[in-house]
Amino acid sequence: MENLAKSLAAAQAEFGTVPQSGHNPFHKSKYSTLKDCWDTARPVLAKHGLSVVQMPDAGEDGRMYLTTILLHESGEHLSSRQPVMAAKQDAQSMGSAITYARRYGLTSILGLVSGDEDDDGNAATAVGKPTSRSPSKTTQQAAKTPAPVAPKSTERGSPNSTIEERINAAPHLGGLTALYDAVKGDIEAMDEAKRNAVLELFKKRKAELSKG
Repeated sequence: MENLAKSLAAAQAEFGTVPQSGHNPFHKSKYSTLKDCWDTARPVLAKHGLSVVQMPDAGEDGRMYLTTILLHESGEHLSSRQPVMAAKQDAQSMGSAITYARRYGLTSILGLVSGDEDDDGNAATAVGKPTSRSPSKTTQQAAKTPAPVAPKSTERGSPNSTIEERINAAPHLGGLTALYDAVKGDIEAMDEAKRNAVLELFKKRKAELSKG
C-alpha cells in the first residue's frame, strides 16, 4: 500500500483541527459533528486522490456493523469494521446510531482530531473528575451522587416509551446519565428544535434530581 500510505501521510500533514459546531448542554461540552469532520477532510482527500466509503451491514451474528474503507485512486485501500450500538431496534435509533458510528469511523481511519473540549463520548460514559477535596469530603459527595448505572427494566419504561417519558421516569442522577449516554445518538440525529427541547428536558430533570 505504498501509494495509499504516501497520500495519507501527505493528507494528515494538511488536516486542520476539526471544528466543534455541536453543543451538548447536558454535559456542558462542545463536540465535532459528522458534517464538521467531512468538511475538514473532503477537500484534502480529493487533493491527494483519496476517498472514504462507509457502509452498514448485518454480520453473521445478527448485529449491525459499519465498514469504513479508505480508498486510493491506485486501487489500494484500507478498511475497518465496528459494531453499531443502537438504543432501540427501530429505524430512527438505528439511523442515529449509524450516524454516530460514521463520525468515529471517519475520524479514526483518517486520524482526525478535535479541540480539547470534544468529549461527546463523555470519557466512555465515566463521570466524576479528580478533585483536590479531602478524602472525607469526596466520600460524602460520592454518597450523595450515585455513579451512573443502567436503569432497571422497571425504570426504563416499555421499549416503545418516548425519550421524554424515559427522562421523566429517571429515578436518580446516575440513571439519568446512563439514559443520556444510551440515547445521545438518537438526540444528535433529531432536527434542531426537537434536539433542543429534549436537551432542555434533560437539564430540567437533572436540576430536579439534584435538589432531591
